[in-house]
Amino acid sequence: MSLPKTISPCPILDALFEIRFSTKMHPDAVFGLIYNALQADFGESENLPILQLPEAVRAADPGFRFKPHYRIFNQYFVVQIGPDVLTISSYPKYSGWTVFSDKILDVLDKVDKVGIIDSIRRIGIRYINFFGGDIFKDLNLKISIGENSIENRNTVFRTEIEQTDFKSTLQIANNVNNQDRLGSILDIDTFRENGLENFFLNKADIIGNGHEREKELFFSLLKKDFLTTLNPVY
Repeated sequence: MSLPKTISPCPILDALFEIRFSTKMHPDAVFGLIYNALQADFGESENLPILQLPEAVRAADPGFRFKPHYRIFNQYFVVQIGPDVLTISSYPKYSGWTVFSDKILDVLDKVDKVGIIDSIRRIGIRYINFFGGDIFKDLNLKISIGENSIENRNTVFRTEIEQTDFKSTLQIANNVNNQDRLGSILDIDTFRENGLENFFLNKADIIGNGHEREKELFFSLLKKDFLTTLNPVY
């Protein structure tokens, strides 16, 4: 299947790579060690709101696990760091996969050299896209009750899809407000939780394969007539 290299206007609100890991380091030491390794490229830093919660509350709620505590950033990228999680975003403007993947690999190389990661629990590649109007009518997706299609103004759809050695969590919602513009969100989180024992040795291939799975799912969802309106370049 031939996939477009770009579409225009670009619908990507955020592109994010996430790595969840285990470490023998004290949780409070993780940020400082990673920040020291990345400080030359990401001089700006700030605490995230989760740190306003008492540590006992964060520890007791599973929903707060794998949530970043700190944010460092530059003009093109954002890195968020927690005791057992690291995310890299191409934000506020998507830089394209070639530039973004190069930055992901660069950050991971520097983090690997710090030596704080014992094992990888999960890696994920997530793209959040925004489209004006109701996206459901333009998708190769049918949601129905009996023989009646669901065409409601407030619809949220979520499912998990198996893709060989990856899985993808697909979420779609209409009637979403983005900067005072109503439209729809198409959110794909493609992840892998197994076979990551040698991740740092094979990271380029693993991340590249994950990106391909995400991209294949995204374009398989778009009807041909709708894709044509997005000016695809192959």
